Amino acid sequence: MSVSQNHVLRMINGLTMASGYVSALAILAATLIIVEQVLVRYVLRAATIWQVEIAVYLLIAATFLGAPYGLKQNAHINIDMIVIIFSKRVQKRLEIVTSFLSLLFCLFLTWRGCVMWLEAFEGGWKSPSLLSVPLIYPYALIPLGMALTSLQYIIRLMDIIKEGAALRERLEERNND
Repeated sequence: MSVSQNHVLRMINGLTMASGYVSALAILAATLIIVEQVLVRYVLRAATIWQVEIAVYLLIAATFLGAPYGLKQNAHINIDMIVIIFSKRVQKRLEIVTSFLSLLFCLFLTWRGCVMWLEAFEGGWKSPSLLSVPLIYPYALIPLGMALTSLQYIIRLMDIIKEGAALRERLEERNND
């Protein structure tokens, strides 16, 4: 079933694209905030209070919200120096195994992120800085980003399995001819 035919897959991919754009905006905002901090501190010789903390939260957002987008675009780092010596069939099987293990890791981070968020929510945790930011906001980024990354890994596994089935069909047709 293609992505264009499945409403759930379209929704997941739409959320992934949106998270990618939010991630890019978070990086831009963090960059501008750091530049502003440098100007205020070293040019105007004024104290800075909020810039570092907000920039860190924005970079956390960029990391966790950018992960599903990077996976969808196949932009995550792959080390394939050893894998390329194997046949296409073995490469597909390794890709299934590594994607499945990555999915399990993302699901674990989703679960632990939810636990951490709930503890922060129930405990009313706030950052120890002068800003005293409620930590439920930055902590929510972990389960949100990892849940969406998990969904992208499920889509990836479906695509790999579909490609493997198509490859087997082509090989069978070639052998039958």
